[in-house]
Amino acid sequence: MIAAAPPPAHTAAAAVRTLRGRTSQGAPMRIAVRGSRIVAIHLTLLRYVCDPEGDIAPLAVDRMLDVDPGADRVFGLTLGPPSERLRIDGRRSADGRQLRGSLRVRGTIGTGDPCRSSRITFALG
Repeated sequence: MIAAAPPPAHTAAAAVRTLRGRTSQGAPMRIAVRGSRIVAIHLTLLRYVCDPEGDIAPLAVDRMLDVDPGADRVFGLTLGPPSERLRIDGRRSADGRQLRGSLRVRGTIGTGDPCRSSRITFALG
C-alpha cells in the first residue's frame, strides 16, 4: 500500500470537491480537489504482474497531495517506493469538474525481478 503523506501545507478557503469514477480495470477511483489543486487520491490497482512470480496486486493507494496542474491543466505524479512506483498522468477539464488520464505501476521486487502493469485509464467527474 502506498501510504498517506501529511496533509497539504496550504490552507485555502475553497471547499474540497471529490471527483469519482472508475479505472479501465473497473476499480473505483477518487481524486479530491480544492480550488484547482489536487489534494488527495484514492485508488486500487487490481492487477499488475511480476516476472516470474505472476500477479502481485491489488495495490491500494491512499495519499494526501498538494499538486497544482497549472494553467495548462496537465498534471503528472510519481508515488511510492521503487518496488511499486506509480505514475499518474492526467488533465483537468477547463471547468475543473472532470479529470482524465492514465496510470501505470512499475517496479522491482526484492529478488530483482521486474513488475509492471498495463496502461490503465481513468475518467473522473
